[in-house]
Amino acid sequence: MNSSDKDNSSFEHSFKKLEDILNKLENEQDNSSLEETIKFYEEGLKLLKVCRIKLNDAELRIEKISAEQND
Repeated sequence: MNSSDKDNSSFEHSFKKLEDILNKLENEQDNSSLEETIKFYEEGLKLLKVCRIKLNDAELRIEKISAEQND
């Protein structure tokens, strides 16, 4: 596995965990304590940041590749 595969796997894993947290927050509000809800929210924000960074990095790589192809 090269570093690119590892990065994509990490993005996919982070995104899946974020989806799981969103589902918990949307569907289990009555069963979760306020403290649990805050913990889910906090973890979700961290995962969102990771996903945004990885997407931004991918976008920059694509722009670089496109620019190289146009030269």
